[in-house]
Amino acid sequence: MRRGPLGAAVGLVTGLLVLAPLLGRGVVLSYDMVFVPDPPITGAVLGTDGSVPRAVPTELLADLLARVLPVAAVQQGLLLAAFVLAGAGAARLVPGLPGAAAAALGYTWTPYLAERLLIGHWPFLLGYGLLPWVVGAALAARRGGSVRPLLLWLAAAAATGATSALIATATALCVLRLRPVGRFCGVLGFAAVLNLPWIVPALARPGGVPADPAGVAAFAARSDTPLGLAGSLLTLGGIWNPATVPAGRNSALAVVALVGVLAALVLGLRPVLADSRGLVAAGAGGLVLAAAGALPGLDAVLRATVVHVPGGGLLRDGQKLLAPAALVVALGAGHAVDRLARAPRTAPWAVLLAVLPVLALPGLAWGVGGRLAASHYPADWQGLRAAVAPAPPGGVAALPWGTYRRLHWAGDRVVLDPLPRLLDRRVLADDALPLSSVTVHGEDARAARVSAGLAAGGRLPDVLRAAGVRYAAVHRTQPGSAETERALAGLPVLFTSRDLLLVELPGPVAPAPADRPWLAMVGLGAAATGLGAVILRGKPRLLRSRTPDERTGA
Repeated sequence: MRRGPLGAAVGLVTGLLVLAPLLGRGVVLSYDMVFVPDPPITGAVLGTDGSVPRAVPTELLADLLARVLPVAAVQQGLLLAAFVLAGAGAARLVPGLPGAAAAALGYTWTPYLAERLLIGHWPFLLGYGLLPWVVGAALAARRGGSVRPLLLWLAAAAATGATSALIATATALCVLRLRPVGRFCGVLGFAAVLNLPWIVPALARPGGVPADPAGVAAFAARSDTPLGLAGSLLTLGGIWNPATVPAGRNSALAVVALVGVLAALVLGLRPVLADSRGLVAAGAGGLVLAAAGALPGLDAVLRATVVHVPGGGLLRDGQKLLAPAALVVALGAGHAVDRLARAPRTAPWAVLLAVLPVLALPGLAWGVGGRLAASHYPADWQGLRAAVAPAPPGGVAALPWGTYRRLHWAGDRVVLDPLPRLLDRRVLADDALPLSSVTVHGEDARAARVSAGLAAGGRLPDVLRAAGVRYAAVHRTQPGSAETERALAGLPVLFTSRDLLLVELPGPVAPAPADRPWLAMVGLGAAATGLGAVILRGKPRLLRSRTPDERTGA
């Protein structure tokens, strides 16, 4: 068996071990991971409604798939694809079969992946799976091969979201290095074109994309082990949200993880350096950026970057940037296992090192220790959508005023309110994030006006109408729902059930911001044109890698 298929098999097995309790059983809702049946293609999905284009273009691609497949199959297929891509891509970067299998396991069985899965960053997990393929294509281009595969893998990474695209592009450029300058600049420019679907809406958004400086401290990496911040990050954990830390990280198993990482770096870093110092530099840089929000001095630099530099908000959740470091550790483990497997007396150590990721984090198996489970939307959610569809035009407010919900039919897990994804209307929801010590302000100016109006004691219907809202949808089982219903008492009811209530807000309603479809046309059109040029016409001259003969002048 070749390394790629072997790695894909390892990724498939690990993915099945993690996702087995979910497969074929419905959709998984967890924090930011929200999939809904028959998702509409809204302005938020396209980046044309004035909201921050975080989901562009990833949710568009998922929603298009959900037009031809059941949404649960789409979600589970995408999650499983992340494991398979990650395993196959990492395995291809290590020469021997034992090392390839170890690299695949080391890259697909990590606290990093567990924490991002629990917090629901499914597009980012796809980008994580694509990163080894981007690195492999960059290495091939640096050695004189075609640059076209690199451009195509960067296009795939761009489709998985802004942060994934940033990590993939920065890592690829580190691997390529600056010479020749024309190729470097060409790849950078092409990557910028690929990301126009979210760059254009972000730049054209009225008022830009504001960032609360308090978010830097709130989203800073934190210790999730007895090893402190440095040990937590080095063992590829340290997410800011303690509720998404997998079981075992706060125990002696963290020491096992640290032993595995150190063994991988001591025994296998040298061949990784020989292959690509740029990749190791990207991993080290990601480690520093991951810690920046929690380090005095660096936190001030990061805060200034987030607040004043366009796109700087992508660095706020710094622990995300550990992805290149995770790849370096996995490749180091692969090379170390390959080296140990050559001699009979060290072969048992090779086996032990290869399986250390699983021994250090057994809690990743079976839905991250049972913390993920599948569920089905009750019929009344479809009833609410059916009631909204024929109603006269107007926006909807999601109430009680808040960001996340605990849905009893979804195991009481915390999840981002699904209503904005379910309804084919502009849905206004509170995008401020209340944490234990601080509330991080959101970016939606209308939501901020509603929050301010409610804090000043304004009547709920009046405050909502002033923000351009015609209808109010109430989660009747959430904290504060009784007070919300009292505030809406006497208004025309369009739909009611045990869990949901929809009322109309008669009277004059302030105009809502206009949808701007040209943003999607410009962004998606430019990206599609650039990608089509590479696929159909071959490499642009600027991006053409020189052959060995050209480099020597022969």
